[in-house]
Amino acid sequence: MQRLILAIAAAALSTGILAGESVDSGVGSFDGRVVVEWLDDPFVPTMRLVEPFEYRQSQGKAWKVPEGYVIKGRGMPPLFRDLVGQPFNGGYRKAAIVYDHATEAMKDPWDDAQRMFMEASIAEGVTRPEAKAMYMLLRAQGSRWEVPGSRCYGSCHGETEPLLWRPVVDEDVVADLLGWVRRNDPSLVNIEQRAETAVLDRGPHIFPVERCLIFSGSTLVGRSC
Repeated sequence: MQRLILAIAAAALSTGILAGESVDSGVGSFDGRVVVEWLDDPFVPTMRLVEPFEYRQSQGKAWKVPEGYVIKGRGMPPLFRDLVGQPFNGGYRKAAIVYDHATEAMKDPWDDAQRMFMEASIAEGVTRPEAKAMYMLLRAQGSRWEVPGSRCYGSCHGETEPLLWRPVVDEDVVADLLGWVRRNDPSLVNIEQRAETAVLDRGPHIFPVERCLIFSGSTLVGRSC
């Protein structure tokens, strides 16, 4: 295995953003280095964290990524890669790793994880309009899940089976919204409202409801509650 410091370090130096610093006091900071080793997988290029690191939001919540975590890059939806680029090739690599872990751990609400990614990308040096554009993509097509212990576990689906899905979206509408966010720098509330207009099928849950509804389609899950 080849041990290396991810290109994140070079990006951090070029922008003047180092671990423990942020471009805005309201978006938190990273703590620790991102040190990885390549895994010998002939089919899927994957990396494993050699050291733990974390992102701490300005209100104090810490999003920790443990030593040994295998970075697979599956957290970002397909449209993110098509319209923005590969998550580990841009200037938001550290934010992408923290979000990738959050989508696999599924311990925190999915919308909290999406907002965390936006804030972390700003802390890493991404401009606010571009961070909001990426947030819109996650809000529209990003992974959603049920947090263990929610009202759905043990009632509308079993406790031993995680519930994870992605909404089905109108890709043309999402592409138009991406340009709208970049041009206008709207509020997060407006972004969330407009992102919902691109969703064709929200998946197994449409909130707020008292009981799960019959699920008719998703990009990730094909089952009923």
